[in-house]
Amino acid sequence: MRVPAEAYPMLEAVETHLPGLTHAQQEGLVWWVYGAVLGGNACQAAVVTALEPLVGPDGTEALRRRLRAWGYAGADKDVPCQAEVTPAACFAPLLGWVLAWWRGDSLPLAVDATALSDRLVVLAVAVLYRDTAIPVAWHVTEATRPGGWVAPLAALLAALAPAVPPTQTVVVLADRGLWSPRLWEAIRSHGWHPLLRIQEAALFRPRGGKTGKAAALAPGPGHAWVGRGTAFKDAPKRKDATLVAVWEVGQDEPCLALTDLAPDDVGPCWYGLRAWIELGFRTLKSGGWHWERTRRTDPDRVARHWLVLAVATLWVVATGTRVEDAERLGVAPANLRVAVPPPPADGPRAASVFARGLARLRWQLLRVRRLWSRIWLWPDAWPGAPPDLHVVLWPH
Repeated sequence: MRVPAEAYPMLEAVETHLPGLTHAQQEGLVWWVYGAVLGGNACQAAVVTALEPLVGPDGTEALRRRLRAWGYAGADKDVPCQAEVTPAACFAPLLGWVLAWWRGDSLPLAVDATALSDRLVVLAVAVLYRDTAIPVAWHVTEATRPGGWVAPLAALLAALAPAVPPTQTVVVLADRGLWSPRLWEAIRSHGWHPLLRIQEAALFRPRGGKTGKAAALAPGPGHAWVGRGTAFKDAPKRKDATLVAVWEVGQDEPCLALTDLAPDDVGPCWYGLRAWIELGFRTLKSGGWHWERTRRTDPDRVARHWLVLAVATLWVVATGTRVEDAERLGVAPANLRVAVPPPPADGPRAASVFARGLARLRWQLLRVRRLWSRIWLWPDAWPGAPPDLHVVLWPH
């Protein structure tokens, strides 16, 4: 069962960037992504239904068996074997694929967790991109299984590290629920920069100043403070770091984050990008691939299925980038064949880059048009401070 000719650019990209998969696994992955795009749903039943017109009634059952077997361990297949998809072996190549299309000087990553009711928890590392996120590494565990999250997250970062050139600036963001000195050190061990949110009650001593509540350095809405000093009082947690304390207008409390970047090298509103991973989780679920409808309960099978979600998201978002850039430049997407710096967005997006990419891919596949081979990822600039935010840099 050969991949349709219009999907050859996707197959060629999978062969190039995920060479550790066997040819059968590469083709199976493309079938999964092809069906997920057509059906707007990555669940097996929806994928099979979307692909049925391509394979015909006589080929539907064979396709269903092939898709199901793609996610099985080798020992669980109809003919037991040692061949199985190993997601962890794909993490570095997957990030390498992202970087091959990347047109930015710095790479924002976020770590976070998403749950599937009370059954499963997925710890994920994702690339933050244009109001969404592209997963590049993940760890799936049963929701009731005891154990901390820092060690698995550190292992995911270590798995990704070989894909990142030494010259690439990487900033890793995480919410205050994941703050840990171990995570801080795990990030820095790769030459990357943490930007981790901390609790509002945390103590901080500005360089040359006195210890007090970090939140007090942003005295009210419309104020921000960025400066070097020492965070926390107890020796095991104490860190020499830059504090970013921001209380934006309309917020109920300040946001406090620590980084090892110099105060001049970090923007007061950079941490706001972390919310994009939550938007990315929404894309994986009800806003896109409907992962929340899965019946899978085995963590290993779910981890394999996430490779489908990751590659599908990457391809859709890159396609949406070409569509969005073409609109900003005032040309037809089909005529924009070279990545060029797009003008800044003029206000909020009317449609997400994911929605644009999914609509374009469906149109191409339904009209049996060959998918674009020239697609890219050009990130938005890091956000600047809004005009109503008074920022103090310390020392002055």
